Amino acid sequence: MKPYTKSLIALSLVTFATYGVLVGIGAANLILGEDGLKPFDLRLAGYTFIEAQAYLALMNDDQAALYIGLLRRIDTVFPMLMGLWMGWCLWGLTRGIHPWSRIILLVVPASYTVMDLCENALVADMVRQGATGLEGELVSLASSYTVTKFVMLFVAFGLLIAMMIRASQESK
Repeated sequence: MKPYTKSLIALSLVTFATYGVLVGIGAANLILGEDGLKPFDLRLAGYTFIEAQAYLALMNDDQAALYIGLLRRIDTVFPMLMGLWMGWCLWGLTRGIHPWSRIILLVVPASYTVMDLCENALVADMVRQGATGLEGELVSLASSYTVTKFVMLFVAFGLLIAMMIRASQESK
């Protein structure tokens, strides 16, 4: 087995195990209320000030501590792993492409990573402010990073699919 393949397998296992822990702990502790409100990080379309206030009003102190403590630490590692995983996959799928083009393609997974890390910092600020001290500008900014994170994630996966199709057509 080639070193690239070995490293991709190891990175895949670590990345998806980290994601499993993150979602498992988050789903068990941070889906709140009778309506099952999801944590901010999982809302593809973002959230409004009213929605953020409602979610934070349902959160108790232990849940807030979990969100900005253990889960925040895991959710700092995960986007870096995910960005690295997507970049490593792209790198392997684009061996026949000019090196500068390959590097430019890595901007997409790197952008996802930056958006997710910024979102995490902003969400932590929202949780610290709580429902009564929440600022509308902070919610708008955090929500925009959440949406942009998902856009970049979907673009990255689209790019991976396109490069897989390209690679399969070249091997024929």
